[in-house]
Formats: sequence, structure tokens, C-alpha cells
Amino acid sequence: MEDNSSGRLAIRVEHGGHALLARPLSYGGHHSGPSGNVRRAQELHQQGIAHAREERWRQALRAFNEAVRLAPDQPGFNYCKGVALCRFDRFDDARHAFMAELQVTPTHAPALAEIGTCLARTGRPREGIPYLQEGLRLLPNMPLAQYSLGLALLTENRRKEALEALDQAVALDAGYAEAYRTRGLAHVMDGQFDKAVEDLQAASTIDSQNYKAMLELGMNFGAAERPQQAARLFELAAESAPNVALPQYLYGHFLINQRQFERGLSYVDRALALDPLQAEHHIARGFGFFGQGRVEDAVAAFRRAGELDPANAAVAGTVLFALQHKPGVTREELLREHKRWAALYRPSMPNDRLAFANPPDPARKLRLGLVSADLHRHAVSFLTLRAFEQLAALGYEIFCYKTDSKIQDDDFSERYKAISLAWRDVSSIDDAALARQVAEDRVDILFDLAGHTAGNRLSLFAGRAAPIQLGWAGYVGTVGLDTYDGLIADPVEIPPEHDAGYVERAIRLPDCYVCYQPPIGAPDVASLPSETSACFTFGCFNRPAKLNAEVGKAWARILAEVPDSRILMVYGGLGEASTREAVYAVLERGGLSRERVELVGESEQAKLLEAYGEVDLALDPFPYSAGVTTLEAMWMGVPTVTFAGDTFAGRHSATHLTAAGLGQFCTSSVDDYVALAVEWARRRGELAELRRSLRERVAASPLCDAPRFADNLSRALMQLWTEWCAARSAA
Repeated sequence: MEDNSSGRLAIRVEHGGHALLARPLSYGGHHSGPSGNVRRAQELHQQGIAHAREERWRQALRAFNEAVRLAPDQPGFNYCKGVALCRFDRFDDARHAFMAELQVTPTHAPALAEIGTCLARTGRPREGIPYLQEGLRLLPNMPLAQYSLGLALLTENRRKEALEALDQAVALDAGYAEAYRTRGLAHVMDGQFDKAVEDLQAASTIDSQNYKAMLELGMNFGAAERPQQAARLFELAAESAPNVALPQYLYGHFLINQRQFERGLSYVDRALALDPLQAEHHIARGFGFFGQGRVEDAVAAFRRAGELDPANAAVAGTVLFALQHKPGVTREELLREHKRWAALYRPSMPNDRLAFANPPDPARKLRLGLVSADLHRHAVSFLTLRAFEQLAALGYEIFCYKTDSKIQDDDFSERYKAISLAWRDVSSIDDAALARQVAEDRVDILFDLAGHTAGNRLSLFAGRAAPIQLGWAGYVGTVGLDTYDGLIADPVEIPPEHDAGYVERAIRLPDCYVCYQPPIGAPDVASLPSETSACFTFGCFNRPAKLNAEVGKAWARILAEVPDSRILMVYGGLGEASTREAVYAVLERGGLSRERVELVGESEQAKLLEAYGEVDLALDPFPYSAGVTTLEAMWMGVPTVTFAGDTFAGRHSATHLTAAGLGQFCTSSVDDYVALAVEWARRRGELAELRRSLRERVAASPLCDAPRFADNLSRALMQLWTEWCAARSAA
């Protein structure tokens, strides 16, 4: 019988509720034997009990109903009718039946407890608690009633009393898995997380289905930023159900999100062995491979997921970001895949861009909306916040829409709030409500600062929520939707001859497409390390996913030409030994010996910046080049040699270096990339001189000139707005 059904009281003799039915029936004052009606009622009542024991509740209810009709004053008849009604969630009718039982037997403890349970089940736990307490006073050894009391008290936030009742339920029935589960929840609410895990572990030994409760609680822990407790619960769930794919998959996915890629992949592989046709299992596998830098394997896993669920836009979207990293990827391939995703994702018809009620006045300052999960210390903010601060100073009114409540606000968030007319956490509202909010705020230009990254609200932009919608800085190229009126870029990031590779119109700013916020409190620039050491150190502080065998080949050629040289890689995910092994394997496929590569796991920005003191020259990965990493390297006096590719993702370093006046570090082929890195390794004096002046050079460049950048961006925005006003007036 169902754990949450009060009907268990009637069937399980050891719980006390069936004791009444096990005793000879009393006929009150009739000593000569029951009448015909009573005799027939007794027969029907026994038939009902037989049906109930076989879980034939519809037949049982019919028999109990007829028995009560014929003999309403017989003890136990109304009670059993109430139990049967509970099986059909008819709690109000059941409560009336239990009340009728009390008219016959005023001290009927199970009926009192059932009335309390019915009240709790219909949203009235406060009324139900006294009935449960009175029933248990009369008959304390009812574990289900103790459980119901504990649950009702927990609902009323009376945690201490709830725990006492649940303790009694477990003491009376050591095999009561639901009581362990609920007590675990009470422990969570009380902040006793270790006890919660112990209770769920106990429940898992009783009920093999308990892994579901563990997974649900684990996901709640994850959402509440309690990764240690979530990890324990996911692991327990996976161990308690080794032959079920779901807990293996969820634990593996969790580990991958925690950058424990190899261990996570082992659990995902278990899930795949149990259920190879679930698209999400292949997606998790793709993210695991991606985190290890195994880009080709990741793309293959995402494509397999797409084959299994071809009509699912979310599945189709997983391959888009990974493709940007694949050696040999073309703009045409990227455009095709993004358009394929858009065809699946797009709603029936977006709003008409000219139907908005915004006043079409080309002279007024505009209202800007920012939609992002990254309105905090994040790469997107490092590239956009200073520009928005300057636009606010120019009179633009700014509205911020934060899309992920789990991310804590920080000093950068406070800067956004300081320039905003309104700061709104919209993570809990749907797109229709968010669109209404944007309309109420009368936003003229809505910025998407996420694209195909975490926390995006692409469906909001797909339906069009503002007269003008722009993509900027959060993604690496076309989103694929035709509801965007532009993509902020520059002539290096998107040369005019590349326009055909984008669904959106390229809005080219004259200097650079971003405005850099240098790291606050960065350490001083160290001297060139090779001035005092025979070893020349090349550095790369990028994600392992940006590496591939082709990069390994190029680096192997560079090191072969520069004796006593090495490569230093620093990144947070490299703290895991198995991930380091995966990175070594990727580079070794290109012929680069691991003996000449040092991998360091570090994610704290201050220590990352300090590590540039060991680097003479940075090497950019390809086809996905560095963005903020190249900017940080320059701030620490280290220029980057880059191979500018044909895609948006492949041209970040080129645009940043060009804006800083270091266009001579950009190359257009792998051969030139290798030759230039070797050449600079031999020009150490010039490199040392450049290092000493590079921070000041970057600070004085258009990269950090916020007023200049804001003027350029403002002109572009006003041009777009003037065009919209003209089209609106014409319409």
C-alpha cells in the first residue's frame, strides 16, 4: 500500500489499526444474535476486508458502503469505509466516515488519528494535529500515526516536535522507510545535514526506490550551493541502486560539473551501459570529454545525443559551443548548426518589432535592458561593465535582469545596481512574465549577454521582447535566431567578408568590440623570467577544452626550435590528476612530450596573475582563442602569439592585441604562428623592454578608454534607434 495513505492503518495488524477487525464484533445489547440486516452487513464487511487485503479497493469500498448503510452503528464499519475512501483521495468524505465511527466508539484511536491525517492531507495540518495527538495518547503504538503527526508538525514548522514524533515512528517500526526519509528532511530544515544523510542511507537499505528521494534532496542541496552534502547524497543514491541508470547519470553529471571529469565519466559510462538510448547520458559524457580537452570526442557525444532525440532543441544546442573548439571547423558549418538549432527552438511567430509602444523619438536617450546570469565578477562583466557605467553617465537608463539566483551578488553586482534604474532577479519567472516586465519597463534596446551559455533566456529573445535586440560579449558568434537586430563586433572580430557567416547584422565599433576592466589589485609586473634563467617559458592559462592535437603539434615544433624551453599551463580544472592525464594525452597526440609541459591546478585570480611572473611569452590556442586570458596576460606584461582563425571564437586575441597596438603578434597560419613564437623567444631583450611598458600601454589604449568606447557604442545604438523610429513612423 502507498506510504502516504492513511489506509495502511486498517491493514497492517502490527501497526495497531487492524486490531479492531481482529476482535469478535460486538453487537451492543442484542444477546439473541444479530438481526438479518446486521448479519448481512457483517458478511459485506468481511468481504470488504478480503478485497482490501488483495488491494481491490473499488470492490472493498462498495462492500463497506453497503455494510454501513445496513448497520451504521456497528463498531469498525465506518472506520473501514473511511480507510477505503482515503485510497481514492476522498479525504473529506473519509473524515466524515471517521467522525461517524467516533459516534459509535468515542475512544477509537485509529479513527482520531485518521481524522487528523485527512485534515493535514487537505491543507489543514493545524486542525489535524490535535486529533493525531489524542489518537496517539489513547494508542501510542501506531507508527503511521506518529509519522503523520511528524509530517503535520513539520508543515507547521514545529521541527523539534516533528523530530520527536518521527523518532517514535522509527522506534515503533524500524523498517519504515518513509519515516526515515521525512526525518531526513526535518534534519535538513534543522541544519543537521549529516543526520539527514544518515537517515536517507538507512532508508535506502529498506527501500530500493529510496534513491529517488536521495536524488531529489541532492538536487536541492546543489541548488542551495551545498556541494558536499549533494555529493554524498548522489553517491549514496548511485551505490544503493547500482542497476538503475538515473542515479549513475546524475552523480556522474554532478561530478563533471565539479570538474572531477574522469570520475564523473566513469559513472556516466555506467548509466550508458544500463541505458544507452538516453540522449542526456551522451550529453553528460560530452561535457566530461569537453572538460578534459577531448573536443572531438565531446562533439561526437553531443551529435549522438542529437541522433537519439532529433527534434529536441536543447539537445541540438549542446553541440554548438563545443563545435567552436573543433579543429578545422568552418563558419559555414557553425552557421548551419546554429540555424538547425534555431529551426527547432523558434516559437511559432515572434512579436512584430514595429508593434511596440515605445515612443519613436530619435532624439531621446534610450532605456537599455541587460539579460544575463553573469552580472558579477565574470568575463562578461570584465568586458562590458565599464561601458554600461559610461552609458549611464551619458543619460541612458539601465535595467538589469539577473537570470540565476544561485549566483551570489558581489562588488561588480553592486556596480551594476548603482547604475540601474531597476535591478531584477528574474530567475524564478517564465518568459511570458519576463517579457511583460520588459514591456512595463519600456526597454528600447535589450542586450543578450549570454547567448548559448549557462543562464541564458534565449526563448525570450526568440519571441522578441523589445524593439531592438542585440547580442554582445556573452557568446562567440551567431546565435542563429533572426530576432536579433545586431551583434556587437569590430572589424577584426568580424571582417566584412565574414558577414555571410552570421544570421545577425554585424555592428562594428571602430576600435574594439569590448571595454576592458583590468583586474583590481593585480600584482606588479615581474621581470622577464628568462633574463635570470636559461629556461624560456611559454605560457597558456586557458581551459583544457581549447587544446587539441593540432595545438600540440604546433607547440612541439616551437619547443623543438627553442632549446631549454617549456610550456606552463595554469587552470582550475588541472587540479584533478585524471584531467592532467587527459590533457597530456591530447598534447602527446600532437607529438608534444609531457616532460616539457607543466600543468598546475589553480583557479584563484590573484594566484593566476602571479603565475605570469614565470611566463616569458603566451601561446594562444586555436581554433578557439583566448579572450580575457589574453587581456590579463598583457596586463601582467606578457604578450600572446595568436593564430587568427576564420571564426568569431578564433579572433578574440587578434582583436585585443590589435587594439593594444600589438598587431605584430597576430599571424594568419600555423607556420607563421610557430615562426613568430620562435622569433620572439630569441628577442628576449625586446621582450623584456615590452614587458616593462605593456601594462601602461594597455591602460592607455582603446581597450581601457571607457569614455571613448561608450561614445562609439552610443553612436551605434542611436543609429539603430533612428532606423527603428523611421521604420515605425513609416509603418
